Amino acid sequence: MSLLFLILSSAIMLTGLAGVFLPVLPGVPLVFAGAFIYAWSTSFEVITIGNIVLFAVLTAIASAVDYVGGLITARKYGASKYGLIGGFLGGILGLIALGIPGLIIGQLAGVILGELYFGKQMKESFTSGFAMFIGYILGSTIKVFFAGLIVIIFYIKILGAL
Repeated sequence: MSLLFLILSSAIMLTGLAGVFLPVLPGVPLVFAGAFIYAWSTSFEVITIGNIVLFAVLTAIASAVDYVGGLITARKYGASKYGLIGGFLGGILGLIALGIPGLIIGQLAGVILGELYFGKQMKESFTSGFAMFIGYILGSTIKVFFAGLIVIIFYIKILGAL
């Protein structure tokens, strides 16, 4: 029975790993869900409650950084609320129009256009846009790292129990 849950959990975690790169899937939360399902199905014998708490904390941090990373860095480098709103809307429109590259390009263009609308000069607008892009990259890197860390710990624990 635990083999069935290991296969199910692995499939969910694999989907989560894909979701780390595809914004339409909740990547790290799916990785967490896969680990939790296996832990629950085996009465937390191999993957313990302590492991699940660690995974939950990593998931929460990764999700928070992913959602606010670009906005925080853009704000730190002087982006106005118009730039932040432009980045948010541009990201959505870019994702719809061009997929993942469109998300990045749309956020960048949205921040720049929002800043120009706010009355900033081109150089300041580009600085805010570039800061949002760097924040997005940092947030994505953290998300990939934490999802990978959960998967590695999960499988080390599973293989150690064999």
